[in-house]
Amino acid sequence: MRRSFLIIFFMSGLSILGQDTIVEQKPFSSNILSFKNPSSSISFSGYYRFLGFVRNQQETFPNNSGKTLVISSGDAYREPMFLLKIIGKTRDNINFGADLMMNSLYKGPSPEYTQDLTLNLGLNLAASINTNNGIFNLRAGGVSWYRQSRLTVWGNRSFNRISIYERRPQTPLNKIPINRYSRYYDSGLVDQGIRYGSRAFQGVFLKGSDLPFNFTTKGVIGKSNFNRSSLETSDNFTGSLQIKNSLNNSTKIAYNYLNSWTDTDSLSDKNRSYFIHTLELEKTWNKLRFQMELGLGNYHDPIQKLGYGEAIILNIKTDKSSKLPLNFQYYRITSQFVNVTGNFLNTSVLEVFPNIEGVGTTIRTPYQSPIVGLGYPVNNRQGASINADISIGRLKLNGGVGVFAEIDTSYSSLSYIHNVNSQTLSRIYLFAQDWGPYNALNSTYRGVFENVNISDTTLDGLANFKKFFNTIEFQTKYNNKIFGKNYYIFSLTRLNTSQNELKVLPQIGSQTLISQFSEEIDFSIELNEKSTFVLSYGLEKILGNASTDIGDSPKASSTNTFFEKLGLKNFYRYSNSRNQKNTLFGFGFDYKIGDNAMIFLRCNQYTYYDPNFIENYLKGWETMLELKINF
Repeated sequence: MRRSFLIIFFMSGLSILGQDTIVEQKPFSSNILSFKNPSSSISFSGYYRFLGFVRNQQETFPNNSGKTLVISSGDAYREPMFLLKIIGKTRDNINFGADLMMNSLYKGPSPEYTQDLTLNLGLNLAASINTNNGIFNLRAGGVSWYRQSRLTVWGNRSFNRISIYERRPQTPLNKIPINRYSRYYDSGLVDQGIRYGSRAFQGVFLKGSDLPFNFTTKGVIGKSNFNRSSLETSDNFTGSLQIKNSLNNSTKIAYNYLNSWTDTDSLSDKNRSYFIHTLELEKTWNKLRFQMELGLGNYHDPIQKLGYGEAIILNIKTDKSSKLPLNFQYYRITSQFVNVTGNFLNTSVLEVFPNIEGVGTTIRTPYQSPIVGLGYPVNNRQGASINADISIGRLKLNGGVGVFAEIDTSYSSLSYIHNVNSQTLSRIYLFAQDWGPYNALNSTYRGVFENVNISDTTLDGLANFKKFFNTIEFQTKYNNKIFGKNYYIFSLTRLNTSQNELKVLPQIGSQTLISQFSEEIDFSIELNEKSTFVLSYGLEKILGNASTDIGDSPKASSTNTFFEKLGLKNFYRYSNSRNQKNTLFGFGFDYKIGDNAMIFLRCNQYTYYDPNFIENYLKGWETMLELKINF
């Protein structure tokens, strides 16, 4: 009976495919067919996306509903099932557009966020003015995606060392399914849409280009999701400006400014605000590229005034055509330098994001001295990393090593993001803070951080020492053919540690506060031009020491049962602290239905287990079906 119901549930998403597929579909235009360029027009585009999933758990968290069977449709991450984009152009060369989000019931728990038809990104108006002194573009209205500099406005971006087994809503459709994996093999990049590396703003945008003396400028003033007041009627604004000059073909300099302020009471007497000034320099010598940004910032709120703080991000890299491409990075961001729209995580001010019902709960920060991968700067921290790429025939290798240290003593806690089962855990309890049996998990957008308490503290609740961090990442990629069909193998190994002493390389042992090891292997093979079969395996191991949380199991467990059975005492120890092991095994298909339609199936078996924390036990499987049609 249950199997029959599941089959009917998934097949219901395919009913739309009964119509004939259009090979080449152009956007609808309201104009009469003409051989001349139209003076005004309206066009439509968008997508339909069905997502259904079944989760069947043999072991559950007892304090999070304890459901063993979940059947659901729709993307609970608040992505629309149907998005209609309208783009218009008037006779006066003024552009306007709107994004209509239909059949989206997942915009938050409050009734006001669950309308059947909403303006997802608002109504946008845009105009372009050509003058003798330059071209000026003005855009206003709804939400647009904006990027300026790493210290002012920039989305978090790393070296794109990820497992591409799981998909995101913004992941575009490829001409043929195997292209998703061949492009990752060739370039190491995954197209994650316009949102990747940018921030969402709603307000007035101005851009000036072709200005005298090789100047360009751009800016925005309005509202950002990351600058929200807990009082809906209070004022909250963010303004950002960039002035850039190209001295020559190889040298560019820029000045950036950002100011953010938010009222924290109904009388507008108290506010939370910060401002940032930065200078950027970019210089190219033959195959060497030098990038640096220096910043000065100031933060204050009704509780604390941090004063002035400095920041620097330095990046030196060689061209990809070099025999051994290298990328050296150094950064130093003080605890007084706070910015929630920049390319770094904030730890010194944990409550910058308010906890607003419906929307605000998705953006409240969970970070507490986070253990992160390479390419993710953190404030109140400094350090350096070096990355390299090399190709040996069909085998491509890339990796990096980094050493980082806190500048000031911070909170007596740590956090780490789960590299394996992170999306699975986040789907169990969306956008939640301090959940799970031990209130240690924090769900972000398709990811989960876990908090770790440290017992070695001062009377003020700070750690008795500065924390030091080490990271190693190593990725291999291989491509070949079998029976004339392309296949790809991706392997990603990561080791992150945190301790109270400076070390050149990661350390594993009783002196390490937290050590995190993960291994992810993806395999994809082209079955034919329309279909691809994919496999994924992930293993994650997290160990804590006696200075971190102690479990509730009366018996200590071995940190490595394999070496324990072999009797190799130098390779394991007994511990009452964190001893987590997470595993994921998944398989699926990518299938092309038409030129603008694809279907994706994923079946995952997962475990999340810690013998020292009795209730930290999850075990089950998920089956997900996604149908995406562009028009």
